[in-house]
Amino acid sequence: MSNKWDESYNIEKYRYGETPNLFFKQTIDALPTGKILLPADGEGRNGVYAATKGWSVDAFDQSQQAREKALRLANKNNVDISYQVMNFEDIAQNYMIDSYDVIALTYVHLPEQLKAKYQRSLLPFLKIGGHIILEGFSKDHVKYQEQNPSAGGPPHVEMMYSKREILSIFDSLKIDLLEELEVELAEGIGHNGKASVIRFIGQKI
Repeated sequence: MSNKWDESYNIEKYRYGETPNLFFKQTIDALPTGKILLPADGEGRNGVYAATKGWSVDAFDQSQQAREKALRLANKNNVDISYQVMNFEDIAQNYMIDSYDVIALTYVHLPEQLKAKYQRSLLPFLKIGGHIILEGFSKDHVKYQEQNPSAGGPPHVEMMYSKREILSIFDSLKIDLLEELEVELAEGIGHNGKASVIRFIGQKI
């Protein structure tokens, strides 16, 4: 799978743009700065933004090409981020439990058989009182893809989210926000046009 993402990111432009996801930006702007973990952070738009706001940023992705572009973006913005090339299975060997104020998942779409396992595996690394932030395509997004392939999204509906699924995966968290809504995306060349998304904020208690 890493080869797929290396190929996807092997373009001069940033596939999803250089500016942060709007929901991610709005959410962390309202939180005290601290330490943040960004799984599957891609080309670094969210991690770099967080660093410019004073967050201590750890990020990872399975794509070496993504890491190289993220570090270039960090350099362009005069910030430092820690970015590793690895998979979800490697989390325990690389990060400390109870150490993050926020873990953010932005369009992290995983195979159905791995989704719950991988996302639950993040929870031990979140501090008590810390937040999970998630935005991803809802299962209803399929109809938007059919109308406009430029809207983006994974190739299989099973990789998308439902509110019920989020409640099941993160059933140990206090729900601060859970909504499904239509948005207009303008994120590089990868996400453009109307889309159906799930937004979630949960707190570890």
